[in-house]
Amino acid sequence: MPVKGLTESKRRLSTYLGDKKKLLVEGLLQDVLSSMLQSEVFDQVYLISQDENVASNARVKRVNFLSQSGHGLNRAIEQANKLAVREKVDSLTVVLADIPLVEPRDFEEFFRIGNGIHKAVLVPSLKNGTNVMLTRPPGIIRPSYGRWSYSKHLRQAQMLKLTTYSFSNSRISFDVDTVADLTELTRRDPGKRTLSSKAIERISPFLPSEQAYLYLRNSE
Repeated sequence: MPVKGLTESKRRLSTYLGDKKKLLVEGLLQDVLSSMLQSEVFDQVYLISQDENVASNARVKRVNFLSQSGHGLNRAIEQANKLAVREKVDSLTVVLADIPLVEPRDFEEFFRIGNGIHKAVLVPSLKNGTNVMLTRPPGIIRPSYGRWSYSKHLRQAQMLKLTTYSFSNSRISFDVDTVADLTELTRRDPGKRTLSSKAIERISPFLPSEQAYLYLRNSE
């Protein structure tokens, strides 16, 4: 799981959350990490970041911290791929740290999809990004995160003639990037099941009014 940093992540929300943004980033990270561990489908979980403060989240069983040597998301994943190849692991799954509604059953279902020595399983975001990507073997797809990453990864998989699967549901495909996403998260999680929703509740006085929310959502 690549993590840009507790203060560097989600810059698009900085204007609205200020220094309270860190509470949200930590909530997002903990929500995703908890579901990954509870699913018990991962032999090892690595958090990779340039922010050494992220390492505090790696102090539980089966979670390791990898200090990122390069800049940017794609460089982080390239580094993880190299480690996976060196360690001769069967497959590598990249999970982005901003999908707070994902549940253990989603990862369990994800890992039951398909078979084959060479395969790719992609989870598109609602914005055509790539929220989760499994590659077997690791590194067979060059990471191309950024605008339209799902289409780019899918095209690579098809050109390589990999057995390729696309998996999507309303929880795992929802990610948080904008103020409108915060509104949507609170709508989908009214009972505050996730730490992310609880964080939003704590910082809500720093958010725009409901009218501003509606304007921002309609303008995206």
